[in-house]
Amino acid sequence: MKKYITTSLETHLFFGRIMKEHALFLQAGFPAGEMAYINKANWYRAELEKVLWQTVRLADGMVGKDVLCSGEVFTEFTVMAEQQTGRLTKIPIDFRITQAEKKLQADCGECGDGRMALQIRQ
Repeated sequence: MKKYITTSLETHLFFGRIMKEHALFLQAGFPAGEMAYINKANWYRAELEKVLWQTVRLADGMVGKDVLCSGEVFTEFTVMAEQQTGRLTKIPIDFRITQAEKKLQADCGECGDGRMALQIRQ
């Protein structure tokens, strides 16, 4: 069960960030007059940030050190890039997610009762 949880959380951290960033690229890339598209991309970005926040909360102590140190979850440039992008585009980017990812602990959680697996399946 621990392997399932660890692999699921590591995968969600990686693809959650990718999806959130792609929604941001969509939002920033649409012409200013295409408000319906911009608003929909903003909705996707906000929803994906919520999912990523939930994943980060669940991942603390449950993911491998190799993943946290690999640069696939965040890099040393991620927060700065998010802050600059937000400043230049006026798109509100929640860079606290990246700060929380930087604080994630590796391989110290327990998942014996199955509740973690149920949360991940949602």
